[in-house]
Amino acid sequence: MQLDFVTLYVIILLNSASFAVVWLLFAYKHPSIKAARYWLAGLLMSCCSGPLLFLGGAGGLANMGLALVAGSFAIMWQGLEVFYGRRFSAAVVGAVLATTWAALAAFGYSQITINIIAAISQIVPLAMAVATLWRHGRGSAGASVAIAAPAIAILGQSGEAVSNTLRLFGLLSTDSYYDFAAWFLVCAIIGGSIWHLGFLLMVVDQMRSNLIKLATSDDLTGLPNRRGLREKMLICEKSARHTNTGAVLMMIDLDKFKSINDRYGHAAGDAALIHIANLTRDLLRADDILARLGGDEFCALLPDIDRSEAVRIAQRFTDTLAATPLKWKGRDVPVSASVGITEWRPGGRLSLPESLERADERMFGIKRSNHAALALSA
Repeated sequence: MQLDFVTLYVIILLNSASFAVVWLLFAYKHPSIKAARYWLAGLLMSCCSGPLLFLGGAGGLANMGLALVAGSFAIMWQGLEVFYGRRFSAAVVGAVLATTWAALAAFGYSQITINIIAAISQIVPLAMAVATLWRHGRGSAGASVAIAAPAIAILGQSGEAVSNTLRLFGLLSTDSYYDFAAWFLVCAIIGGSIWHLGFLLMVVDQMRSNLIKLATSDDLTGLPNRRGLREKMLICEKSARHTNTGAVLMMIDLDKFKSINDRYGHAAGDAALIHIANLTRDLLRADDILARLGGDEFCALLPDIDRSEAVRIAQRFTDTLAATPLKWKGRDVPVSASVGITEWRPGGRLSLPESLERADERMFGIKRSNHAALALSA
């Protein structure tokens, strides 16, 4: 089956323009997704290359169009780097553009050599994009789709480079080449479409992860919130039942927190909460989990630990807190807290989340008694 090259070029142009509209909307509606701007820029560069290739024939305009195609892939690759938290490198994009242009100017003496140079100039940034996705995005559904897409395009461009090299050495006739050359372009069309669908899935995955993080973490301290702690408790309980090991819940509640807010302001209150969080994290083990449940209430989940060790950690915490006042605008603001401890075992009648209420009750019990800083319960 013969394919019309002009029709395929028009399809590429329309395809690029369509996805450009999508990324324009994303860049406008979600400015935090910085990668969208670069993917938009790459598509616009691809759109600009079309008229140059169509009108340029052989020579300057056509060479510029092919350089822009390679540059668009380089921008897409750098957009992926930005998506994964690295900086956009204009130098890399400039190097791809300049190298492609220089190679075409020096060696583009025939359509065969032009085809070879154009194919290689596109394969390189596509391969680098695959490397970035493989390094940072393995396991993500969106990244898997985005990896498959340039692989298809690389397959097509590799076929273009190999077949034209065979033509260059007289091992393949021009008629034979044009029997299947258009299919290499089809690979580019399919690969480009799937690539941007993969990008869209990656963005959706990231936005979903951000929503989950917002729903399960405390904005002030960065700790898990009550919902986040409950999810971690369920995981911990499942593991503890499998290994027949227990866990300890340590409830922490600031004493006279309202007086700090009233005397020094709510900013000082926030600083006191962060102060408590930092001190507690420094005293806990690597596998322990600290959460802020709300207000001035914290909870530490200590898996696979006996009661005596948990008591020692709690005592070190209260001692350290007493010896480490909050530094606020040149003043030492004393901060104290009440601690309630509950030990949970897999064979008990309560689940691990239900034991949280027991620890909470014990902690408030000692606050009402107003004479002890540490309380224990079975």
